[in-house]
Amino acid sequence: MKTVILGNGIIALSVAFRLAMRSSENDEIIVAGPTTRTGSATLAAGAMLNSFAEIEAGSLESELDLYRFELSHLATRMWPKFEKEIIEAAGSSLPYGCSKCQGFPGGGCVDIGTYVVNNTAADDLDDENYDAIVAALDAFDEPFKHVSPRDIPNYMPEQRHRATRALYIPNEGWFNPRLMLEKLDAALAKHPSVKFIDSPVDRLEKSGLQIDTAILENGQRLSADHFILATGATVSHVLNKSDLGIEIQRIFYGVGVSIEIQSPEFPHTKCIRTPNRGLACGIYTVPYFTNPDGPNDHILLGASNYLSPTPIHGGKISSVESILNAAIQQVNFNFYRANLVRVNVGWRPTSQDTYPLLGKTSYSNLIILSGTKRDGFHMSPVISEKVVAMLYGEPIDERFEVFSPERKPIRALTRKEAIAKAVRHQISANYQHGFNPAQNRMPAQLAEMYQDGLERLHDQVGAIDWGIPPEMLDMYRYGHALS
Repeated sequence: MKTVILGNGIIALSVAFRLAMRSSENDEIIVAGPTTRTGSATLAAGAMLNSFAEIEAGSLESELDLYRFELSHLATRMWPKFEKEIIEAAGSSLPYGCSKCQGFPGGGCVDIGTYVVNNTAADDLDDENYDAIVAALDAFDEPFKHVSPRDIPNYMPEQRHRATRALYIPNEGWFNPRLMLEKLDAALAKHPSVKFIDSPVDRLEKSGLQIDTAILENGQRLSADHFILATGATVSHVLNKSDLGIEIQRIFYGVGVSIEIQSPEFPHTKCIRTPNRGLACGIYTVPYFTNPDGPNDHILLGASNYLSPTPIHGGKISSVESILNAAIQQVNFNFYRANLVRVNVGWRPTSQDTYPLLGKTSYSNLIILSGTKRDGFHMSPVISEKVVAMLYGEPIDERFEVFSPERKPIRALTRKEAIAKAVRHQISANYQHGFNPAQNRMPAQLAEMYQDGLERLHDQVGAIDWGIPPEMLDMYRYGHALS
């Protein structure tokens, strides 16, 4: 069997790895993607294995969202074994940063332990989401404990942004995603069935009901038994150039910025984060191991999210400023003395309905993997396992078909629910960015203004019996998303 994998982010490489582990002498696995990995969501990721810490109020109320959480929770439990398999496969070829890696727990680039803080930097949406996290931890019997914010190592926020509550989730951890990609690259490079090509895909060509050829930007033409399109946010661009005649909802560029710093005096040993807030994941600071012989004093700060119909190659100054201010004010005011190492920009693939596009298409030998937003790294063990099962004709949970790439957009929210959620999140975002209302009815008036504007937008796009996902508002407002 010959398989061409288009893309070289964490999901593409995870699929390639699982295929390699099952390959026979005559199998071929080609991974095509630029070594520069421009816009890679993986390289900008916090790579937190957070399932419970990402829960929001109301996010587990539907069967679909419960299933998505089930997969997320499963992925957290799968990572220790998955990483161990990668280490064993790479062997002596492990890159220097991973050369002494022993895997979970405390294996260097990976560890477990996440603190969630409920602070006063935004509004009471934080309180609701924090309560939802606690309720889910209790409901699923997940180990956790309430802790005093004062006992969190190197948690030293400015006084006006201090946490009033905090909890510790011992089984949710973090990676250095750069080292994980290097580790996967090393394991795959030594495998006899795997070949890398340093070029992105340009388009696909069909023959009947099958994909016949993948044409790369360097002009190279690749034939195969199976094609896996896993190029992240550029999937729609590739499909548009391919003219395959299949309808797949648009994938947008969730442009995210994360910042790597060096903080010798105040290093981190655990992840510290807020609940999700203001259409994003709040503020987080994650230990960022770089090599086994130096001090572990690098930290990743994140993250921003700016949805765009086209790629943006540089992070916005406002994103960098807000992340730095939030980390200094809400996590450790001593970060102002830290050294700036790198600003990462990644394009999180975000579908129009905000659910992932995963699985087979009308072309019998084409699988599409995209739309994972900020969950791609976390979910890669689960996604890759299911994709390999598809390729080998093995049964998988029929519920997974809900993510079929050619489905109609999922209308998960009613109009009323979507508008109410958008109002709450937009006001929360305002408070995060310094909103200080006058002592009158300003907060209520602002909510009324947002409500009126959202009602009009829903009318304009024909969203009468369904609601626009809050993070998609601008894409609908400016005509980039179709009703």
